[in-house]
Amino acid sequence: MPPRVLIVPGNGCTPIEQCNWYAWLANELRERGCEVVLTSMPDPHRARESIWLPFIRDVMKCDRDTVVVGHSSGAEAAMRLAESTEFLGMLLVSACVTDLGDASERASGYYNRPWEYEKMKANVKWIVQFGAPGALNMVK
Repeated sequence: MPPRVLIVPGNGCTPIEQCNWYAWLANELRERGCEVVLTSMPDPHRARESIWLPFIRDVMKCDRDTVVVGHSSGAEAAMRLAESTEFLGMLLVSACVTDLGDASERASGYYNRPWEYEKMKANVKWIVQFGAPGALNMVK
C-alpha cells in the first residue's frame, strides 16, 4: 500500500499549489496511488515552529504511516517534528541547520537549540536528504 505523503513547503510559499515543484510532486505521487496532503500552511511567511509543528501533527495528520517531504523551512519543520513524533519517512530538500544569518529564519524558532539527530533517527524509519554535498551530515 502506498504511503500517505505530506508536502511541507518553504516559508513564503502561498498559495502552495502555485509555488515551486509542490503541485507537480503531488500529482506524480497521486498517479502512483499515494494519498497526498498539499495545503497552504498557517503563518506562511515566518513558518514559526510553534505554529507549524502542531499544524503538521494535528491538522495534516502526521502519524506512523506518513512520509513527510519538507523543503527549506519545511525541511527544518520536519526535522524538529521527528525529534518528538514517530513517522514512516522523511525526505528533506534543501535543509539547513542554522538560520544562515537571516532574521526571518531566526524568528521561526527552529535554530535556537541543538538538533537532536539521534531522536530523529529513532523516530523515523528512513531519511533521505537532497542538497549540496556536506550541507547536512545527519546520518553517519
